[in-house]
Amino acid sequence: MIPKHFSGVRVAVVIFVGLSLLTTNGLAAEFSLALLENAVDKGAVCLDGSPPGYYYRKGSTEPNKWIIHMEGGGYCSDEKDCLKRSRTDLGSSKNWKESIIGLEGFLSDNCAENPHFCGWSMVFIPYCDGAYFSGNVVHPVKVEFHTIYFRGIRVLDAIIDALLTAGVSTSNQVVLTGCSAGGVSTYLHIDHVRGLIPGNIPLYGFADAGYFIDAPNVNGKYVSRTKGRYVSKMQNISYGLNENCLAALSKTNEEWKCGNAQYSYPYIKTPMFTYNSAYDTWQLANILELNCLPPMCSAKQMQELESYGEEFLKAAGPAIQSPTNGVFIDSCLIHCQSLSAAAWSKFMVGKQSMSDTFYGWMTGDSTYKSKEVDCDYPCNPTCSNNHTHDHLYLELE
Repeated sequence: MIPKHFSGVRVAVVIFVGLSLLTTNGLAAEFSLALLENAVDKGAVCLDGSPPGYYYRKGSTEPNKWIIHMEGGGYCSDEKDCLKRSRTDLGSSKNWKESIIGLEGFLSDNCAENPHFCGWSMVFIPYCDGAYFSGNVVHPVKVEFHTIYFRGIRVLDAIIDALLTAGVSTSNQVVLTGCSAGGVSTYLHIDHVRGLIPGNIPLYGFADAGYFIDAPNVNGKYVSRTKGRYVSKMQNISYGLNENCLAALSKTNEEWKCGNAQYSYPYIKTPMFTYNSAYDTWQLANILELNCLPPMCSAKQMQELESYGEEFLKAAGPAIQSPTNGVFIDSCLIHCQSLSAAAWSKFMVGKQSMSDTFYGWMTGDSTYKSKEVDCDYPCNPTCSNNHTHDHLYLELE
């Protein structure tokens, strides 16, 4: 699983950024923790009942522009799994560090690495509810004589409310983003957050590695679908999801699908940018259940991998074909790229980086294309996958 902290940042995040918590210039500014003790009175709590919070770094040159990043970290699949998770930093704030430093890629203040956004104010929201900031169970849940809470949407609302007071209410631009589970959360809640932020402030969604598709595993079984249905019911995640999606799919009793980016995407009204690999290693491990990565795959397994890439592009059709939204889909074997310096600025599709593609789409700068879709694996020579093998097998453990 993705879960474990290391110096305030999950081990998986460390892998994404190249096994380092220091930027290349060694002088990165700190993100300071703000714990929301008063949110507890409103029922906005982590799995263990501790207060939620966020890490904040004021922008150096453009402090009135904000990036709000929601952390990833999988999900807990049943009550016992959530109890176990509540004893980690993915379910409790009790051991969160007072500050973190050295985030890369989109959250870097190193302008050589992140030229378009290095001077923005940045927020990193730790993930502690276990269900994409979506749960909304009123009463505490008893598990093995212990108490846990499913209150993810209240956590998100409390944090956005605090950020409005901290300066977002008078900002010039806001980007809501996240990777993995945080990317899923971006798809699910971007329109909800749009309703919380003043309408005159431009808001953009930027989802990294959150377009999890509804596909069978190598044995033809929809394992991820079964788990998704259970989590949806267990955590009562419908509140805060896209209302238009819920209204449409309630006719067939398939509201659970609105917790999946593939199905909720067509109903999103807020400008949205999709960033994903067609061969996302988390999906290969947990949806397809491939159990290998090249060059350690058999010929049959390589066929499964290639077919999954084709299925992903088909499922991502609404994003790729959108006349207004942006897309960057590469063929690199990786999961969560926006917090990797290499992936953010050096992985190329159509001779254009992810950083430039998103910037061009958001600003309307015609110098850059707003959509880039890669050729089939292993066509892209700019993909640097030295660390992704370890990440895949962390997921399989």
